[in-house]
Order: sequence, then C-alpha cells, then structure tokens
Amino acid sequence: MPHRWSSSAELRRKQIDSGIDITFVDVFRPLFADWICGLNPSRVIEIGAGTGHLSKAIANRHFLITAIEPSLGMYNVAREVLKDEEVELINCSSYELPVDELFDVAFSHLVAHSVEDLNHFLESIVAQLTEGGHLMFSIPHPCFYNAYKKFLGLEYNYMTPMTKEVAFTVTNEPAHVISGVPYHHRPISSYVNSIVAAGFALSGLHETYPAKEIQMKYGQLWENPRYCTFICKKL
Repeated sequence: MPHRWSSSAELRRKQIDSGIDITFVDVFRPLFADWICGLNPSRVIEIGAGTGHLSKAIANRHFLITAIEPSLGMYNVAREVLKDEEVELINCSSYELPVDELFDVAFSHLVAHSVEDLNHFLESIVAQLTEGGHLMFSIPHPCFYNAYKKFLGLEYNYMTPMTKEVAFTVTNEPAHVISGVPYHHRPISSYVNSIVAAGFALSGLHETYPAKEIQMKYGQLWENPRYCTFICKKL
C-alpha cells in the first residue's frame, strides 16, 4: 500500500501548503497540536507522517519528535517539509521500527482505516509506548462517511466490514483525484475491540464537527460528523 501514495505526494504538499485542504489545515492540525502539547510529553512519534506537516506543526518545542513514513514518495516530500525542523524522519512502517526507544505519545492521522490488519497495526504501536503512554488516531467516521463520499455502494451495511479501493478529492480542488487508496470500513465497535485487545484503554472519542465558520469553508454546513478520533492509553 505505501507505494500508492508516492504519486500523490507533491499534490498533497501543495494542497496543504496552500490551505486548500480545509480538513487538514483548519480541523485536524489544530486538534492534534492542542492535544499533543497538552500532554506535555518528552518523546513523540507520528505513525504514517505523510507530507510531514503534522509533525512540523508541533516541532521545535520541549519534546523530541520521530516521524515514520513507509511511502518513499511521501518520505521524500516530508524530508523537504521538515528540513528546518527538529524532527527525526525515518522511511519505515510501524512494524519495522526497532523497539529500542519508547515514546510517551503516538499519533496517526487517517491511516488506520487503510490498514488491512488493524490488530497488528495497533499492537505495533503499543510496543513503542511507555507504560501509560497515549495514542491518538483519526479515521473517517464509520457511521457517516459513506453517506458523504458514497464509496461503498448499495452493498454497504454499517455492521459489515468491507474493503474497497477508492478515489477521493479535497473539497476545493475537485479536479485532482487521488485514486487506488485502500479503504477498510469497520464499525466503531471493531475499532474499540481492537484497541482493547492491543493493550490500550479507550480514554476518549472525538467526533469531528468543526465550528460553523470552518464548516462554511466547505460551501455548506455539515449534516453529520465526517471523521472521528480515538484517544487511547496504554495499560
């Protein structure tokens, strides 16, 4: 799956740098930054750093940051984005990272729903965390996202896990399509059960519903939350 992001890496950088990607710039970047900085950690790791912009948003503070990205194309873009920041960037997946240094906080943005083996993914993260360490990860909201994007067609059933390769655009740039992206629909209960099985406690669930002035940047108000974010603590 990582190679699928290589061809869209430069596009994603331009969409974020220009502010066209409202969801990233106005919704998730402040959400993750506020949460991570509020925990006052010593060591932080981003799982699936993409273009590196989330790590850049929290760089050069009082904690050390490691960002890992398996896609070589995304890694090369992230290297440019983070070249002036105090961030250690590694071209690998969470499964490949040696367990020689532990982190207080891990975060991952819109990665878990593209991972085939969710249990293995979460287990690989919990192994990188100190006791009592935290994980925050976001996904498209399983209850509402299909009504918004209509990825799954007539066979969609909320309680039935499904997998498809999908294509998407950002709201303000519909001409640029990113395709061939794996999308694993799972009910929220599947995520919660996997979180618990991996050795986490679920300490919070944030259903993403931005303020009206942010919603109107999309051209209309949201009917439902489009994303959700799990906040977990290692037991």
